[in-house]
Amino acid sequence: MREKYDGGLAVDTISGDPVQFPETEQCRERGATLQHTLTGGSSQAVARLEDVWKPAAGYKDRMSPNESVVLNRSNINDQGLYGLTCGSEEKRIHLNVITSSEKSVPEGQAAGFTFHYFTAGELGRYRVERNTQLVFELDLSSGSTSQGSGFENRTSVAPHWRSDGDLTLTLQGVKPEDRGDYFLYVLKDRKRGHLQAVRMRVSPAVNTPEERNPDQITCTPQPPCKETLWIPLSITAALVLVALGVVCRQRICRSHVSPGGGRSLTEEESQPITDPRVPEENGHASSA
Repeated sequence: MREKYDGGLAVDTISGDPVQFPETEQCRERGATLQHTLTGGSSQAVARLEDVWKPAAGYKDRMSPNESVVLNRSNINDQGLYGLTCGSEEKRIHLNVITSSEKSVPEGQAAGFTFHYFTAGELGRYRVERNTQLVFELDLSSGSTSQGSGFENRTSVAPHWRSDGDLTLTLQGVKPEDRGDYFLYVLKDRKRGHLQAVRMRVSPAVNTPEERNPDQITCTPQPPCKETLWIPLSITAALVLVALGVVCRQRICRSHVSPGGGRSLTEEESQPITDPRVPEENGHASSA
């Protein structure tokens, strides 16, 4: 997001995103330089224009020779004031590097952008912009509001914003084209304050049961029928009984068959054979 301010141009970027210094694209004066003014008043060279803009030491890993100065990825230390010297002309650029939050909102749902500010007796304007275009504006003095193109009748803040400072913006009926980077801030005395950023993505709509196509065929799992359960159980039980009967018969047969294949002896038949003796006569046993 770019905006003119007293003394130069303000450029906003989200930390980690590429950032371009647009004024450098218009400068074609060989030997032009872009300097970053650091805390304490010292400066650091960022790039120098020869045939193209070339990075200075410390920026070679984030910048390639180009027709303008573009940092491939920004970080919080890039924030601050930059001075562009192009021939006899000097321009000032103020870079704001903002840490953003992210949200994903289903298409058709409402999105909320949280913002709080001290509104008791404050003057100024509360603004919300998407990709540099106005979404919503509230005059903190009069309470009048305005909405950007494409956002008419879809944006609002809570009616009690003046008493509690809750300026959370609600965007109704989110559309795919609403995705992008939203910047929220208060503009006072031509200066922006409390700058916040939200990166919003729009996900596909979630179909509710009422929104489903009536012709759509759906399958509902049915509980198993008790009668159908008894059939396989009965068959299984019968098979088990048959198997047990076969096993028992085999064991009985084996117990009555000798190893040689003949019939096994009964208990009486297995008794040892004793030699019968003739009764003794007169104390002497008769011999057979």
